[in-house]
Amino acid sequence: MSKAIKTIGLEGVQFKANIGLYPEEKIIGNNFLVDFEVAYKSSKPQETENLLETINYADLYIILENEFKKNYDLIETVAQTVLNNTLLKFPYLKSIKIKIKKLNPPIQAQINHAFVALNYHK
Repeated sequence: MSKAIKTIGLEGVQFKANIGLYPEEKIIGNNFLVDFEVAYKSSKPQETENLLETINYADLYIILENEFKKNYDLIETVAQTVLNNTLLKFPYLKSIKIKIKKLNPPIQAQINHAFVALNYHK
């Protein structure tokens, strides 16, 4: 029996957070969209409805939510901290992808979003 790579993820998770370098970003906050995906090698097919045999995407959301409650200057730091905390909780992961988009960044230009993406592969 071959081992399958299972991918669990969240796309378009919305947060309002006081993350940013500029003082006004700390006061009024910014809007963010996050895509977050993890993958692991499964030793057996998912033959049961047992949540303990997979990764609960609610756990992934909690990891994100905990970091977006904090004040950071850079979204790069948020992304790295999410990646680190995910590996602490799920050390067997083969890959992690996180993309954080800051909507309407404080730049004098028409920009939908700025983003940071991190990709981890074991």
